[in-house]
Amino acid sequence: MRTLARFTLAALAVLVVNRGVYGDSADQAYDRIVENWRWSHYWFGKTGIDDVYVEGKKISALIFWTKSDSQPIRGLCSTDLSLCVAYSGVYLDPLERRMQVAPNVTAQQAFESFVKSGLGDSSHILAVGGLRPADFQIEEKSVTLPAWVLPASISGHKTPAEAASESARLKRLLGCGAVSAETRPPRCSGTLVFAYYGATDPYWFVLRSCSTDCEFGGDAIEELTRGDRGWEVTSGGFINTPKAEVERLKQQIQKAEMLRLQL
Repeated sequence: MRTLARFTLAALAVLVVNRGVYGDSADQAYDRIVENWRWSHYWFGKTGIDDVYVEGKKISALIFWTKSDSQPIRGLCSTDLSLCVAYSGVYLDPLERRMQVAPNVTAQQAFESFVKSGLGDSSHILAVGGLRPADFQIEEKSVTLPAWVLPASISGHKTPAEAASESARLKRLLGCGAVSAETRPPRCSGTLVFAYYGATDPYWFVLRSCSTDCEFGGDAIEELTRGDRGWEVTSGGFINTPKAEVERLKQQIQKAEMLRLQL
């Protein structure tokens, strides 16, 4: 369910047009790719390229990004990594598309093959259709794979304007059990901890902690998704198992705490 929710959000985000975000240079495109890595590493504990990633390694990479805003895609191909990787949509994308680069193939050749395959990746059901190499800007650069620092949405400590009203609305949906004071156990109490999020984050992470006297006792994570009318609670975004993953996300949310509400 959680994977399906991410796939759906990624598919919808590709269709969004936001002319204030695009018109990238190679540096801007690479910075966005790096932010995608940092965000995924922080929240999911992995980046999708962990098998080839070495902090501080200098590589040659062909950076590519779409000329059009209607189907925004950014990525890179590197013979030093033997890999092409691409990220789709307006928001940060936890579902990278990747292709191995064979020996004796140039980055340019790998890029063209990747695009012509529809950014083919066996982990994705559908290819990205209707794209040609000519639809992209490209630039080959020497870059350094950065260290794992916090994503900008957390390190910046900026509270979005709508966060207070959204968290108050969501509080009514994320209780510890019965809403009515007459049916709620008298010793039931809890908290909601809302993590920082940024304008390009596709998910907003919330920790719900309820006392053992509550109907929903213990810790659980809500992975909220963006919807037409604000942040939405979905069944696929509810995480209460495995316990090790709940504990990992709990710690990440606590380190990134923006708001705390009593239940």
